[in-house]
Amino acid sequence: MLNLAYVGLKLLWHNKWPREKIESYAKARFRRVVEHAFYNSRFYRELYRSVGITEKDLAYLEPSDLPIINKDVVRANFEDICTVKHLPAGLRSQVEKQRGEQDAHDSRLIVRLGRYTLVHTSGSTGKPCNFLYNDSAITQVVANMVRLSLGGKAKIRLWDFPVRVLFVASVGRGYASTTLALNGIKKYNAKSLILNVQDPLESWPEKIQEFDPNYLAGYPSCIQIVADMQAKGSIHIRPKKVITGGEPITVERARYFQEVFGCDIIDYYACTESLALGAGASWYDGIYLFDDMNYCEVDEFGRLIVTVLYNEVFPLIRYRLNDVVLGFTRGPVGPLPYTRIDKVLGRSEDMMWFRNPAGKWDFLHPLFIDDLNVPGIKEFQFVQVNEISFRLRIVPEPGTNGESLTEKAREQVNAFLTRKNLSNVKFSVDLTDSLDVDKISGKVKLVVGALKPGSDF
Repeated sequence: MLNLAYVGLKLLWHNKWPREKIESYAKARFRRVVEHAFYNSRFYRELYRSVGITEKDLAYLEPSDLPIINKDVVRANFEDICTVKHLPAGLRSQVEKQRGEQDAHDSRLIVRLGRYTLVHTSGSTGKPCNFLYNDSAITQVVANMVRLSLGGKAKIRLWDFPVRVLFVASVGRGYASTTLALNGIKKYNAKSLILNVQDPLESWPEKIQEFDPNYLAGYPSCIQIVADMQAKGSIHIRPKKVITGGEPITVERARYFQEVFGCDIIDYYACTESLALGAGASWYDGIYLFDDMNYCEVDEFGRLIVTVLYNEVFPLIRYRLNDVVLGFTRGPVGPLPYTRIDKVLGRSEDMMWFRNPAGKWDFLHPLFIDDLNVPGIKEFQFVQVNEISFRLRIVPEPGTNGESLTEKAREQVNAFLTRKNLSNVKFSVDLTDSLDVDKISGKVKLVVGALKPGSDF
């Protein structure tokens, strides 16, 4: 706990540095990461030598001197990128399962063995991909939350510890917030409760009120449901910090959360590749990228390129995300010395609202439906038709038995609907050769044509 506080306060002190010092610090860390990768990662050593980079060049490199990599490259070279000489057998078996397309459902689970945590991207933009963290990296990420918590108007006091964090999330998948919930804060005696979006909405109020969180975290669209419950008097909680992520939050929605909960808003920007990319907050404009944790660039299309500075066991150097950012400015702009962006495009997926057998509104959220995992499915997409029906569009892998694939997909979706008490909702399964890619994000949208609840909600 003392170490966490020390690291958090150290990061907080960086907020007061001048921009020039931040840039110098980030560049020096960048070169240290490259040097560490060159000597300890076979992948990077071979990659850099193939483009003419030798040991004597390492101290003078500029980021633009190095090639860019992406998820496909990482997926094909996981073990060679990793700097851990002897991975625990359990982690190695998970990597092999994914590579061999065996037991795909199990291979997407978060796996923690010893000092290591293996997390995965979701499959909405293609095949899942592994990323490895050690305890030191997770501590940096959690300490960064300490930095964020010490800002704003709703101050965290000594009597607020151990903190109580309510996560509105899908359980058991490789989402950054779930990774933090299950593998980060609990070792510091913090209490966490995951409000599973797969559970019926009517079960939420009692769980929320009994837990009485002082932190509330999740997708803005999920937090909205909790805020509406508060506004209607179904619950009465006073979280000091509401942490949103995974999709953009509008100014109006952030203001609504502040009014309903009397809280500060932290718009947290993270992904599986880096669990701490940046954050917006209710006490400043825009989103600041944590230059002391990631070296960030953008390409000609506005896509973010990151070098993770805090995870030595799995170096990611000039890794290109699919995220498109607007207003990328190295600053200084505003109260913080970090790189600032206006917003992130292409990370919002709408939830689908349906009527249950009693005629009441309930929802299926992407955190929930992205759990669809049937061997042989390359990509999938949900198209809402009306308040009691939708279509599931599936692109099968080559050589897959379409009839068997359709049956298994139908079984899983029916199980989802039954758990949510939405067994009255009808759907079709349509096999197709391809799905449309969103022009801005480069991703296949999980949901098309999502409806909002009616006035009787």
